[in-house]
Amino acid sequence: MTRSTGRTVDVHAHVITPACLELAQGLMEPQYDPFSYWAGKETNEYQAGHMKEILPKATDIDVRLADMDAMGIDVQALSVAPPQYYYWADVELGRKLARMQNENLASMVQAHPDRFVGLATVPMQDVSSAVAELEHCVREYDFRGVEINTNIFGLDLDDPRFRPFFAKAEELDVAVLLHPNGFTHGERLQKYYMTNVIGNPLDTTVAINRIIHGGVLEEHPALKLVLVHGGGFLPFYSSRIDHSYELRPEGRHHITRPPSTYLKQVFVDCLVFDSVHLEFLVQQMGADHVVIGTDYPFDMGHYDPLGQIDGMRGVSEEDKDLVRSTTAHKLLKLDH
Repeated sequence: MTRSTGRTVDVHAHVITPACLELAQGLMEPQYDPFSYWAGKETNEYQAGHMKEILPKATDIDVRLADMDAMGIDVQALSVAPPQYYYWADVELGRKLARMQNENLASMVQAHPDRFVGLATVPMQDVSSAVAELEHCVREYDFRGVEINTNIFGLDLDDPRFRPFFAKAEELDVAVLLHPNGFTHGERLQKYYMTNVIGNPLDTTVAINRIIHGGVLEEHPALKLVLVHGGGFLPFYSSRIDHSYELRPEGRHHITRPPSTYLKQVFVDCLVFDSVHLEFLVQQMGADHVVIGTDYPFDMGHYDPLGQIDGMRGVSEEDKDLVRSTTAHKLLKLDH
């Protein structure tokens, strides 16, 4: 099989900063973290062991590099683990925690600039601080994007207060990776690990629907969003929002064309676990809008992305190369 010589790129890989865990210990109310708050007893007990198990992978560069080599991943875009968003913190603490994590990411990138690029974390509870931290990370650390939650402490991303953040990301021409942390109203998701299995992609689905209908992408036409976990459920049923747009008034207040057309500003990762679903995702989004995402090092990740891509029978080698490498190179400016 002919393979491109382009470097394979994983846009969805997490880092934990233990010093921040220590600094924030005992300060967070349980309801501030929807993922664990709605998870149920069985999941939370299991999750405690899982976090201990993966901590070396989330903190040790040598372990990470060995795992990347085993997966065939040349470059990882590093982002914080969702429990470390800390949007519940006061502004001063939020700024400090974000800077500590960004310095940690920057040190990893500096140690292995051929293997890592950084995606900033920013204190979205104070938008002016978030804008300043994003600019600092892009200009001082040469980060190539930013990761934020799919809601900000329960506030949806179409809220006007977040427009300056999106405007700054558009101005700096960096990608915004949206990563959920459970679903905010997860009363019905407390069994069967639904807090993750359904809750995470559901929160992404709500977020991108609100971003589209709220006019964020229309107001910022150069803004580039990256959605993890295959983009949630929207790519698999985008025709439904277009149908609503054509027949009803509710979705027409802030946009001027069918909602699905704004997906041209949206990229999704390949984390749908098998080749059949990935092939459908490529057909829906276009091969130039799908990238590798492993969710390293969590157990809901998928660690044979190249095999998953190779398994798509109805996709050309050229399009597979877009998913493996080319699209992420452009998105993260890896050739600059």
